[in-house]
Parts: sequence; C-alpha cells; structure tokens
Amino acid sequence: MDNGAHFLRNIVGRKRIYDGRILNLRVDEVLFPSGSVKPREVVEHKPAAAVLAVAEDGGIYMVMQYRHAVDEDVLEIPAGIVEPGEDPLKTAQRELQEEVGLISSKIEKALEFYSSPGYSTEKIFLYYATDMKESKLPEDDDEYLSVVKIPLEKVGCMIRSGDIKDAKTIMAYFWYMTERAKFNAAD
Repeated sequence: MDNGAHFLRNIVGRKRIYDGRILNLRVDEVLFPSGSVKPREVVEHKPAAAVLAVAEDGGIYMVMQYRHAVDEDVLEIPAGIVEPGEDPLKTAQRELQEEVGLISSKIEKALEFYSSPGYSTEKIFLYYATDMKESKLPEDDDEYLSVVKIPLEKVGCMIRSGDIKDAKTIMAYFWYMTERAKFNAAD
C-alpha cells in the first residue's frame, strides 16, 4: 500500500551492542525532519514460522511451554526460528512435527506479519495446517512442553480471559475466524 506518505529514513550513526544466536541489538542515531537526532534501539530478530493446526473435529493444537522472558508457562501455537537459508514452510512443517508430533498433508501460508515493528525486525510467517497424521520428530533439547488440543469455541473465551496471551496465537485465531466467516458466507 502506498498512500504517498514517505518518511525520511536518515540513519546518521549505528552502534552494534550485542550479537547473539537468535537476535542482535543495535542503536541507530536517526535524523528526523525537524533536525533533531534521536536514538532508536533495534532488536534484529531472526524470522519465525508458526502453525495454526486445526484437527478434523475443529480443535486447535497448541503447546504449553515455559517462556523465560516472561517467567510464565505460555499457551501458544507451535512455532520456531527459520534457520538460515530455510524456507519458512519447511520450518513450519518441522515445528509441527517436533512440538506436536503431527505432519500435515495440507499446509498453506496464511499471512506474514511483524511481531512488534516499533523496535524489532522479527517477521512471523503463519501457516494453516489440516489433514494431519502422527509423525514425531525429537524436540529441541531446551524445550519442555506439553501438547493440548482446545475446542475452537473455547479459544476465543481463553483469549478474552487472558489464559491465552501469545500474540501470534491470537493473530492466528482471528485470521482463522475471519477466513471461516468468508467460507460460510460463500456457501
């Protein structure tokens, strides 16, 4: 979408603060149209792929896992980092097998989005999977999770109550509900 508004992208300085396995941190000095120069912290995050896996009965497969950054067990759809040179679709398929123990014969890209573009470059590729059968890959050695299948009608209530707080899971749910409405309207 191009509405004619283009913002000045004038980086006058850049300092690398940290290089890590999943992310890097830099501070850019940005010159604004007003003439002021302001620092902007940027988290350079590797892309990720997530999977909304919907069972034949309409249930949504999720995983409950401990997330150190928020010090909570978080209920979320399966997801993982896209390895360098890897197609995000392959990442989505691998994560579904590792985390949930399923393989899908019908998996398609739903959408892609930035998780928090105010400070992070992380892009998430969301896939929609159906027609699944059991096929387990070993989990990563730093993952401790349990698989749950939640009825679709319960997911919205769990989002509203705060039992589901993960943004990619909430995004996937609302994408799916919008798509279902389109399919039902076409019938």
